Amino acid sequence: MRRLSIAAAALAAMFTISVLFAYAEPSGGSVPAENDNIHYYRTLLTDEEQLIYDALLACAMSEDPSERGEEIRITADPSGEDFKLMFRKSYNALIYDHPELFWLSTSNSAFQFSYRRQLLSPDYYRVAFQINGEFPVKDAQMKELDEAAEELLSGIDLTEPAPFVALEIHDRLIDLVTYDKDAAEVLDKDLAHTAYGALVENTSGYSNTAVCDGYSYAYEYLLQKAGIRSAIVAGRAGETEETAGSHSWNLVELDDEWYEVDATWNDISVEEALDTEEEYSEIAEEAIRNKWYTDKLTHFLFNVTTEEISDFKPGRYFRYTNDRGWVSFLGDSVHIRYTADDSESTGDYMSPLAPVAEGTQYTYEELKKELE
Repeated sequence: MRRLSIAAAALAAMFTISVLFAYAEPSGGSVPAENDNIHYYRTLLTDEEQLIYDALLACAMSEDPSERGEEIRITADPSGEDFKLMFRKSYNALIYDHPELFWLSTSNSAFQFSYRRQLLSPDYYRVAFQINGEFPVKDAQMKELDEAAEELLSGIDLTEPAPFVALEIHDRLIDLVTYDKDAAEVLDKDLAHTAYGALVENTSGYSNTAVCDGYSYAYEYLLQKAGIRSAIVAGRAGETEETAGSHSWNLVELDDEWYEVDATWNDISVEEALDTEEEYSEIAEEAIRNKWYTDKLTHFLFNVTTEEISDFKPGRYFRYTNDRGWVSFLGDSVHIRYTADDSESTGDYMSPLAPVAEGTQYTYEELKKELE
């Protein structure tokens, strides 16, 4: 996964300060209402941080993002460190909540703000934001993203219970998207890191090609459109804590309980894995032709608990067994969320606040029983 990086710099005199960011990937729509809970991380912000969040969103969603937005009224001194931290948190929440603002991540853009002190209310400041950058294709790309999402969702009965809708979205997504190995090796601004890359195309023009954050943002965007609340969570993942690399995945809320989902890792190519199973090649070939078994593999990190994904051990359940022996395509793995101690270096202030997933009612096994 791409590392979130935010840099702040004072660019003008006295009462004008500009804040720059080097990475972005938010989702669309209008400024959220106070009772809007679909955008999870906004709900974790303080009142003043929500004002900043909403002001940034309003700028991004305006017809001309470079225009100066309306002023907000806050008590934090915009020249101080407290305000800079509030901005980083608000911006981070905005990115994680809004996948459809992916175009910010592929441009050399900067949020700028100006401020003034209220003469009659010296304890308050008036702050206004705008974006420094040019986005000539953003409207066309956002429309393409929306149309691609609607097309994927068009074959799903969204009136079904949310757990079944979330499962169908997951399955259609991993069937559609191909993992972008080239983009994974380069930390640049490729669209493979966005929902647009997953649902439309990456920067090189390859359709439905993404890395882990592209999968995660796409899954969140689709769930939001279906009225299901989810959240991005970032950290490290791998075989062991020592070998784990940057990664992102999703949390999904179903009936007031949270579940962990890693669509990227669930997008398993058993045909590629077969090349590593020389000792059990005949059994492995039989396994990849068995839909019951491959369905288990492509849902091994679907609707699991935080405890399970943090220290995953496949055990016998994920073995394919016949009278000649057994084969398994899965090994032990870890998913480690970023902590508050990591925030300054990663720019991720939200993952440490992500909910712990403890839901067990809607595991893949339980949902399959209901569908059979």
